[in-house]
Amino acid sequence: MTLNDVTMNLPTYPMEALAKIRQDLVDAGTRVFDFGTGDPRIPTWAPIKQAMKDSIPEISQYPSINGSPELRKSIWGYCERRFSYQESDDLDLIPTNGSKEAVFHIALSLVGRAGGRKSILYPNPGYPVYKSSILFSGGTPVPINLDADDGFKIKPWDLPESVQADAAALWINYPHNPTGSTADEGYLKEIIAWCQKRDVILLSDDCYTDIYHSSWDNSGERPHHILKYGHKNILSFMSLSKRSGLTGYRSGFILGDRKLIGSIRKARANFGVGTPLPIQAAATVAWNDDEHVAERRKIFTERLDYCFERLQKMNMIQDRPQAGFYLWCPLREDDDDITFSLDLAKHGVITSPSQWLSEGIKGYVRLAMVPDQQDLKPAMDIMETFVTKRY
Repeated sequence: MTLNDVTMNLPTYPMEALAKIRQDLVDAGTRVFDFGTGDPRIPTWAPIKQAMKDSIPEISQYPSINGSPELRKSIWGYCERRFSYQESDDLDLIPTNGSKEAVFHIALSLVGRAGGRKSILYPNPGYPVYKSSILFSGGTPVPINLDADDGFKIKPWDLPESVQADAAALWINYPHNPTGSTADEGYLKEIIAWCQKRDVILLSDDCYTDIYHSSWDNSGERPHHILKYGHKNILSFMSLSKRSGLTGYRSGFILGDRKLIGSIRKARANFGVGTPLPIQAAATVAWNDDEHVAERRKIFTERLDYCFERLQKMNMIQDRPQAGFYLWCPLREDDDDITFSLDLAKHGVITSPSQWLSEGIKGYVRLAMVPDQQDLKPAMDIMETFVTKRY
């Protein structure tokens, strides 16, 4: 082989496959309603864009992986407003280029820890980068199937003893992509207790922690955050991609156990992942403001409410998720999710089949609330006609 086995045998990344389907439809002159890739079409808040423009330097220089003092201050300000966290002897953070690169690179620091453990556990279905990062790091991927009957909770304690003993780290993701499920206090404490008992590093993908039903802003309810219940051997991965719509700018941070962050900081200095200064300036403005995020929640809530109601009438879904911006729709038992999505795409509506978002999970399609509000009715009309004829 020209390259190593992992590179040569890696399947096409799901979002790249969806992008090709979309482009083929556009080239054919078909009007496209893209519910596939989770890249919402909401204009970026103007002050964020202005901050980026104003901070373009006369001379380009390497940025520090530690982040500027202004960026770090803004992130800590957000942490205090949102979670009541402050920098302390056991809590620290480091900026990242969004969460994807941070999720990918962290495996390099985990495989082989604790006497040579190679396994990293992660939810199935879930973010494809969990698995690919483990493979490229020489580790052993261990997907854990999630079950709708218990709220899509990951349960590592149900694994064989030999697998638990080899676990170097565990990924959790609540609010969960793609199901929108959330985790309560009791469950998160149970996860922490299992990780501490097993000496497993707990990795929490919290990309969607600020995306929830807008009515919660009045009630004071929020998705629970893992670091509220402990810091030791726990890392939370945060991002502006969903919170502020900065998917193309790539900015986030890792927050957690200060001892782990200190070692991760030394490792990341070798990765070439210092965030460009204009993006740091934009991120500083984004983390300092909560109002534009509340407006985004209202938009996601309106989109979810409308599509959920339409899909419920089609018998495509039963329960509305209270967080995230996805609808996870079960198909009839005799239908194939890939075939369903490809057939529907011929009519201009793009969805993600569950087999592209998982390892062996069949019979679901995911709809991301990406299209503009005015495009939802014609998209749902197409889908209703398609589903009626199919079923």
